[in-house]
Amino acid sequence: MLNNLYRKLHILFASSVMLIITLVISFVVANTVHTEKINESTLFQRLTTLLIYQVESASSDMDKSLTAYEKSYHIFSLINDTKGNTIYQSDFPFPTPADNLLHDVEKQISTQPLSRTESDTTSQGGFLEIRGKHHDTYFVIPATIRTANDTVYHATFLYQTASLTDILQKTLPIYLLIWFLACIVVIVLTRYLLKKSFAPTERILQSQKDFVATASHELKSPLAVMISNTDMLLDNVPLNEQARQAVQTIDFECMRLSRLVKDMLLLASSDAKTWTLHKSTINVDTLLITLYETYEPVCMKQNLELKLHLSEESYPAMLTDKDRLFQILCVFMDNAIQHSKNNSLIEIEVIANEKNIAFSVVDHGQGISDEDKQYIFDRFYSGDKSHTNKSNFGLGLSIAKELTQMLNGTITINDTAGGGATFTVKFPLK
Repeated sequence: MLNNLYRKLHILFASSVMLIITLVISFVVANTVHTEKINESTLFQRLTTLLIYQVESASSDMDKSLTAYEKSYHIFSLINDTKGNTIYQSDFPFPTPADNLLHDVEKQISTQPLSRTESDTTSQGGFLEIRGKHHDTYFVIPATIRTANDTVYHATFLYQTASLTDILQKTLPIYLLIWFLACIVVIVLTRYLLKKSFAPTERILQSQKDFVATASHELKSPLAVMISNTDMLLDNVPLNEQARQAVQTIDFECMRLSRLVKDMLLLASSDAKTWTLHKSTINVDTLLITLYETYEPVCMKQNLELKLHLSEESYPAMLTDKDRLFQILCVFMDNAIQHSKNNSLIEIEVIANEKNIAFSVVDHGQGISDEDKQYIFDRFYSGDKSHTNKSNFGLGLSIAKELTQMLNGTITINDTAGGGATFTVKFPLK
């Protein structure tokens, strides 16, 4: 149970911290993308200003003046005179054809307050952003340029911005590396801290387990002596009725305590991981008949009907520990007998297919409440809150669950139609 709690807390803490780190990195990446856009916008505006100065001062050699900037920064330039004739146009491809982009620019410029009219000085027509046909984005600055010799030009400058994919390809690897390094550090650190915090509790639990194992071993011998002596008194010594009842009570309680010690030794060996498995190929039909023959006299004594449902076809051979499987089914049978009403039915069923085989013990007794179902396999848990049933210690089902896990199976409980409980253990067939 402590290991399960440790794993859950480890996952919870590591996931929480990594979620926070992920959110922080996501915010940083988003801020980086935004900053990159601002930097591109600033750079484009400054370069456009330089290009306008070049056109103002070098109208006679415009090609040479503009080509150097365009090759270095990939800025598209279109220069027209006042009559609409093209004086200069850049020649490098965009994902969207330049004519389509210029058409969109003209449509946006026509809606702006500043129109392309001649003015006494050079002026810019604002800062625009347009989208192409292939998810490409462009910054646009229209301008009216008056040169030193009073020649007026209408200019349009375009700059393709870096796409989100381009920005992420450039910045994301370093952030992913930081994320993975942080993940490793968080996992190691939380594991170390949880181990430190769980160490005192683990020591206490281990000391309790050691005590239970030692006490159970020490109790075996005196219990065996007490049982043998009470049997001798009952068989060979003449006793009055009151003394005989007292000895019988002692014998009953000794047997009850002996079963408790046996169960505690089983759980102690489970905690110490000393349970051994002796797997062999078993005949399921033979196992079921043995189980039926073992419990038929007990059921008859308790006024219960026991029914074994066998398939007409033989069940597939099963590789498992026969004694451990039989022990699980015995726990189911004991539980069913304890909680069945007089003259009710207990059924043993098996369902097998190519992949799995499931053993079920069905009783038609008082059933188990939904509240008790989630705790029914816990150690020392009993649905009988008044503890009137002295033969039930609340260990049988917990032992069955641990044995099932050892055999790589699953154990479940369901309600029986009409009342009662159905315990099922399922194993894979290999």
